[in-house]
Amino acid sequence: MRRRGSALAMVGIVWRAHGRSVLVWVIALTAGMIATAVAVAGLYDTPAKIHTYANAVTSGNALAAINGHVEGIDSLGGVIQDEFGFLASFLLPLLGIALVTSATRRDEEAGRLDMLLGGRIARHQPTLAALLVATAATIATTVLFATGLSLAGVPARGAILYAAALGTLAFVFAGIAALLAQLVPHARGVYTWSLIVLVAAYVLRGVGDTTGTWFTWMSPLGWAEKTAPFAAQRWWVLTIPAVAGIVSGGAAMWLAARRDLGSALHRSGPGPARATRLRRSAIGLAMWIHGPALMGWMAAAALFTAALGALSQQFVDAVAGNAALAGSMGIGPDRPLPGMVAAVQLYVAVIGAGYVLQAIGTLRTEESCGRLETRLTGTLSRTRWLIAHVVVIVTGLAVLTTSSSLVLATTINWSTGDWSGFGAVVRAGVDYLPAELTLAGLALALFGLWPRGYALAWAAYATTTFLALLGPGLHLAQWAIDLAPAAHIGHPPAGPVDTGSLVALGGVTLALALVGVIAFRHRDIPRA
Repeated sequence: MRRRGSALAMVGIVWRAHGRSVLVWVIALTAGMIATAVAVAGLYDTPAKIHTYANAVTSGNALAAINGHVEGIDSLGGVIQDEFGFLASFLLPLLGIALVTSATRRDEEAGRLDMLLGGRIARHQPTLAALLVATAATIATTVLFATGLSLAGVPARGAILYAAALGTLAFVFAGIAALLAQLVPHARGVYTWSLIVLVAAYVLRGVGDTTGTWFTWMSPLGWAEKTAPFAAQRWWVLTIPAVAGIVSGGAAMWLAARRDLGSALHRSGPGPARATRLRRSAIGLAMWIHGPALMGWMAAAALFTAALGALSQQFVDAVAGNAALAGSMGIGPDRPLPGMVAAVQLYVAVIGAGYVLQAIGTLRTEESCGRLETRLTGTLSRTRWLIAHVVVIVTGLAVLTTSSSLVLATTINWSTGDWSGFGAVVRAGVDYLPAELTLAGLALALFGLWPRGYALAWAAYATTTFLALLGPGLHLAQWAIDLAPAAHIGHPPAGPVDTGSLVALGGVTLALALVGVIAFRHRDIPRA
């Protein structure tokens, strides 16, 4: 009874510490998923429209690499599954990763677990509590989404299975994040390796769907797809992610009960006896803090762009002469390749914005762990510290965008044999930087004004991603689409870049950044 009581107490502690973030994640994801379902139901309201859509998107394998191979796509539920495919494969795993990482490795880094484990809390119980809270959030999201799908006109049985498939996807990555939290010593490392696993799963699913091979079954994203909620309805497939999540979560608890607090199974060797002059500077330390996470996000973006770039010729062949497919994607049938590049670069912008928000969130970790106070006790001012981190983060974003654009340009030209558009592909990636920096400005303003409300930055990220990726295709109101900074860029290289919008986004970014810097200079450190 004592052990059970301490476990329940630990769940309560995790909820009190992270409940706000949990609610933001659940509300944002549920709202996005239900909005997609309602918009699709309103747009494809007749069997003829659904049939036209299905014929368009199944005319080639290239699109299957992005959204997956949807069985039963000639139905309302199938169209919803296809439209939400990319966002679901990214946001649902991120739900499990973010919630578990915050309640395990990040709390351990901050020293909060030291005091808890000094009492009756067993070593494995913080990990168990984090998994239970993440599972509860997943179940709530699943129930709300299934309800929304049913209200939108999707048959209840298929709606429940599809929602459950997405829920088990989040459950798997929650277990993976919990296991990684025992293997690596920092929260940023958990994010880095979790994202690498996610992108590897995305690539495996894409390869399997485009080649019709067993690779799909090696990916958690493939498991969700193979449930076929709007066709064969394979309920038994849900046992695969359920078992995988339980095994990885169980292994995480087993390791947490046996390793030293504050340590990790994978530890780097001792550092140099003396820090270099660069490392002793504010810029150098910021580079050391953000470098590993940047490498992970860069690897994820490179894998993603390489996989899609290699399929560019298949995409061109599928769109050629298929006006319905071109119309469903919002591109001209006479210029399919620029349209594909514009779509992929929008996805890369989503990845880049995710890196920026995660990196700025690290600043809050530095503050809550007490390391920031130590740094500011000497001659380093608040402004210099913050600007050093901002410079490193923005530079990292530029490197991530440029490197992924180079990979995309190289693989596209390797696939098509035409190197004339190499520069246009790279420039298109750079053109999206102002949109990504606008979200960075919002995150910085929240860090300065209300650091505990930083989860709102992720909510804004999820909302603007939904509007930018799905808004035009679902014919949402233009004022709603305009809330997404990426919607003001102009879809390069398929369309002209709106210079005025770039300037306006730059002004908004600068204003938000100034608000964040000024607020940070005058608020308490640390701020509860």
